[in-house]
Amino acid sequence: MCLLTSSQQPTTLKAPFLEQFTDDWESRWKPSHAKKENDKSTEEEWAYVGTWAVEEPSVLKGMEGDKGLVIKDKAAHHAISAKFPKVIDNKGKTLVVQYEVKLQSKIIVTLVLTCDTDLLQMVSSAVELT
Repeated sequence: MCLLTSSQQPTTLKAPFLEQFTDDWESRWKPSHAKKENDKSTEEEWAYVGTWAVEEPSVLKGMEGDKGLVIKDKAAHHAISAKFPKVIDNKGKTLVVQYEVKLQSKIIVTLVLTCDTDLLQMVSSAVELT
């Protein structure tokens, strides 16, 4: 997943879902604002309130102009989703999904490694994204 600088053109490679985080990325990606249903055994309540941006990494930069999704709030729940352009039917085939996580600060590294994890979840095309 990358965004090429304005002097470069997006790739012509084809895949069922290939994100290059072009300037119109927000038209494809939808942040979640779902709230956890109240659990009577605990008074803890939370919602996905974290905000997102697309930026070049500050650590392990890689290619010039390479950008990705960045969480902007510390100690907040973050969730974001994008629909595939069309339904994928991989019956009898292997589906390979690849993504990369680049932890950008020691604080975030500590939080991710001690408190939470990153998760890639694929859901049916009938599921409403919230």
